[in-house]
Amino acid sequence: MKLTAAQKAPGAGQVSEVKTTTTAARVLSRQQLFYEAGADPARDRPAHVRAGSGCAIIDVPGRGKRLAVVQDDANFIALVDPKSGKVGHIELPAGACGLRQFDKARGNKADKLDLESMASVVVGGKPALFCMGSGSTARREVFVLVTLGKDGAVVEELKAAAFFKGLHNNPTFAGDELNVEGLVIDGDRARFFNRGNGAGVASDAVGEVSFSALLKHLRDPLLHGAPALTKVKDFDLGQVDGVRLTFTDATRHPDGRTIFLAAAEASPNTYDDGEVKGTAIGVLGEDGRTTIVPLLDERGRLLKDKVEGIAIDPNDPRRAFVVIDKDDAKAPAELLVVQLPP
Repeated sequence: MKLTAAQKAPGAGQVSEVKTTTTAARVLSRQQLFYEAGADPARDRPAHVRAGSGCAIIDVPGRGKRLAVVQDDANFIALVDPKSGKVGHIELPAGACGLRQFDKARGNKADKLDLESMASVVVGGKPALFCMGSGSTARREVFVLVTLGKDGAVVEELKAAAFFKGLHNNPTFAGDELNVEGLVIDGDRARFFNRGNGAGVASDAVGEVSFSALLKHLRDPLLHGAPALTKVKDFDLGQVDGVRLTFTDATRHPDGRTIFLAAAEASPNTYDDGEVKGTAIGVLGEDGRTTIVPLLDERGRLLKDKVEGIAIDPNDPRRAFVVIDKDDAKAPAELLVVQLPP
């Protein structure tokens, strides 16, 4: 895998320096994700987790830590027990005609929320999952907040056209096609990662807002205006076989670093899928400089599955959970355990 490193100094409108190393991250194991409760046609739930678009560790009241997995094409959040591998679920509101699965075969792909990223937060003293649509279409300009309590989950679908308008109108962040696929919340700082796989001018970029200001706006947009994106930087993550590596998710490591995923997907735009040529894991420093390493499969070859979600193993910070979207409605998403480089 050949990575191209740009040498411009970090700053808004500039490509930040990218450094490659001789080390690599490696897949240790993988698991196909099937719901413990099986399929439920009445709720339009399949037997398997259809997509792994983002993930986060959350402490579920009365049940302990779970890996939550959000899906871009199904209105369910999977809850994976890291110890047993069993998969529970949280049901999100149905779409048109009571459906919770969306794809071209059903003719309703345009109706999906396209929830591509997720972060674990605390809202009102309770653990919560903050999920974000990609913003690649008007339907996808949305957040979903899931607050967990002893009596179950409370789900809020929060329209966000005004906030996403600000993202679209920032050319350094969005390029010609907005496609937000990573979200990291650290204290009151919410950082967004745009994936530069769009047509025309593509931008892999990071920007941030105050999380408390964003949540106030989403819950009461008439009283609180949409916060503007700040500290925007764009990046050149390199290429694999002529296909650019682009952000697909990010998370905060317990040591304070920001860890991100990248995939080289030969997609023609933000709407359609393409062949994945390779994947990588990187570290984004506070100074805007980035170190990136290839992600290898179990045989030591470059991993060519579409990695879309990453969370650090709470029991071993040297490892990460990575979820794969198979881009096939009939194929279960996969959960990988990945050894991180030193």
